[in-house]
Amino acid sequence: MTDLFTEADGIVDDRRVPRSDRASAVFGLPNTIPLVLDLDGTLIRGDLLYKSFFSILRRNPLIVLSCAAWLLRGRAALKRQLALRNRINWDRIELHHDVVALANREKAAGRRVVLATAADAVLAGQLAAIIPCIDHVFASDGEHNLKGANKAALLRRTFPQGFIYAGDSRSDLAVWREAAGIVTVAASDTVRSAARALGKPAVHLQGRID
Repeated sequence: MTDLFTEADGIVDDRRVPRSDRASAVFGLPNTIPLVLDLDGTLIRGDLLYKSFFSILRRNPLIVLSCAAWLLRGRAALKRQLALRNRINWDRIELHHDVVALANREKAAGRRVVLATAADAVLAGQLAAIIPCIDHVFASDGEHNLKGANKAALLRRTFPQGFIYAGDSRSDLAVWREAAGIVTVAASDTVRSAARALGKPAVHLQGRID
């Protein structure tokens, strides 16, 4: 199926929709179901785990030794310890502007916007505070890593009426299987093909940072 591109929104629509109808066709789903955004690679460019690590490493090279000990308690524990010590400059975080624009548009139309991420809740909350359209945050909590099947199960329980999910990677396929609508962001051709194969309404965003 040939992709269609809406230059104004940076959206590639995986359905054949006339240009005049594309804006409304991107989510032909009730506004009662939320738009759920992944964070790393979807809402922002890059990964907050690595950004938090390098923000500390510059001041304390010995953090590497601590990370090895924290990782023995699990990835979620490592994320929490780095998050508590982070020195991230939030003004330098690169947002994907087409994702933010989509979230703002859906929020204005009456849809709830939720952030659901495997990043630690400390960092996710700090980022969400600078993006007014986000209504609620689900994130890793130091014990549980909210990724893949864990995230899918949580969203299925929380939104039994359905949800639209924006993600970027193969790990998001578990969530897209439970979603009513799919948004891929800066995703590889392989991930996009796998997402389309689920047979649900799907659009692609390029992940613009300028």
